[in-house]
Amino acid sequence: MITKHNTINMNEQLNLNAISAWESFCNEDYYSLERYGVNVYNYFVHHPADILNLDNPLLVGRVFQVCLGFREPDEDIQEVRAENAFICFSQALESQKTSIHDEASARLMILLIRDRRHLINKIRSACQGSHPNPYNFLSMFDSELPPDMPMDTNTKTLFAAYYLYDCIMDKANVSSAFTVPMEERSYINIKDHVLDNCRQIDTSLDRIIELGKIVVNKVSSKLRNDIESYSGML
Repeated sequence: MITKHNTINMNEQLNLNAISAWESFCNEDYYSLERYGVNVYNYFVHHPADILNLDNPLLVGRVFQVCLGFREPDEDIQEVRAENAFICFSQALESQKTSIHDEASARLMILLIRDRRHLINKIRSACQGSHPNPYNFLSMFDSELPPDMPMDTNTKTLFAAYYLYDCIMDKANVSSAFTVPMEERSYINIKDHVLDNCRQIDTSLDRIIELGKIVVNKVSSKLRNDIESYSGML
């Protein structure tokens, strides 16, 4: 049985590992980043529901995101990292602090574009019908989605990223949230990619924002439901 005292200690240990992992990344100490990052990953293996109610979701999400940069042969691990980062940044979007909200939006953009391959399966499953018929192609798609929602998953992620860019309140200064130059360059390149491509699509930008919001909400809801279901089986 876990006592309240032990629970507090475990949460403190999670925060310490997350802080240490992030400091290691900023100092280019990738050996320590991997070591502390594994501790953060393993914490949620044993306490999956805790990721739905974090004190500092932006920090934990950063750790999962930067650990995607490791050469990991197990794609299942990479998918969990990407999904956990998405859950964390989604929570940080609810922050009333502009700096936290905007960085979370920008990091979600990076996740959806640069790291899309690790999220593609979850995006597809979030946007398909609850009881798909393998003999009926159209049944694979959620009947609640609007008819002009793009069928292509890559286009869905593009629309979602544009919606997240629109959510950024201080667009002129959000890149300064990335204290590591490599991350700042990544954000700027992805922002330019998203804006350039969306402007070439024969859909109004206002409609792209509306459709992108639906995708983000679908994925967030799917991830939360999956975590709650998995936690209930432990």
